[in-house]
Order: sequence, then structure tokens, then C-alpha cells
Amino acid sequence: MIETVFTVYWENKRDDVRKKHGTFKTEEDAMNGIKAWWELQKEEYDQIKTERTNSGALEIQYLANDSNYVYRIEEEPNEGTLPPTTYKLRTEKEIQSLRKKNALDDDYYLFDELAEPYRDRLIVAMNDSNKARKYAYDKRGRIIKELEL
Repeated sequence: MIETVFTVYWENKRDDVRKKHGTFKTEEDAMNGIKAWWELQKEEYDQIKTERTNSGALEIQYLANDSNYVYRIEEEPNEGTLPPTTYKLRTEKEIQSLRKKNALDDDYYLFDELAEPYRDRLIVAMNDSNKARKYAYDKRGRIIKELEL
């Protein structure tokens, strides 16, 4: 069965860069994902402009004087299910093995090592527990680098 989902992209229009952030069940969940991402990054924007494009996508301009950087929420058809948002924490042995494999020092944290509020915000932001586990973070849940799994 095909269902409609909402995918968030970050775009740099000047340099033609587009990065997928996550796919969500509703447009409201997608917007909440963007806000959770900003919260994790400790970014605050007070002059946010939203505009519906001719294609129906919702563009969020978050920098007051620069329309080159936007978040874009696009409605898309999806066959299948959305990625999982639930997770089971890794064991200490699995964590140590993954830390060693990726040569992580004490300033890098695996998803499983983050405090629960940061894990929760990452799941809201990415809407995909598998994707959230692919990165090393600082102690506040900000991505530092992609892991070798």
C-alpha cells in the first residue's frame, strides 16, 4: 500500500547542496523534527519564514537575510513502512567494540551513551533510530562524525 510521507531536506541553493534529514508521517512531525534539530545544535532563529511553493512543498527560511539556506518539507509517496524509531541499547561490550573500531576518544559519544533526553531529541529530529546510530556525537547530542559500522 502506498502512503503519503513528508521528507525534510536542508538546501543550500547557492551551492546546489541538498541533504536529506528524515522522513515523517505528517508535515507537523517533519516541522517538529526540524525544531528538534535546531534545539540539539543550540541554534535559535527568531525570524523564520515559511512559504508554500508551487509544487506544494513547504520551505522554511531560517536565516533572516539569506534565502539561500532553507529547510524543505516535500510530500512524497512511500511504499512500505517508515524507519523504526524504537531501539534497544547496546551492551557495554558492543559499545566498547564499536568505540575501538572507530578509534573514539572520551569526547565522542555513541548514540547509546548519550543521556536519554538527547537520544529522544535525535529520534524526533531524524525519525530513524538506525540513522541516529550511524554517528558519533558530542555530549550534547551534536553530530561529530559518521561511524564505520
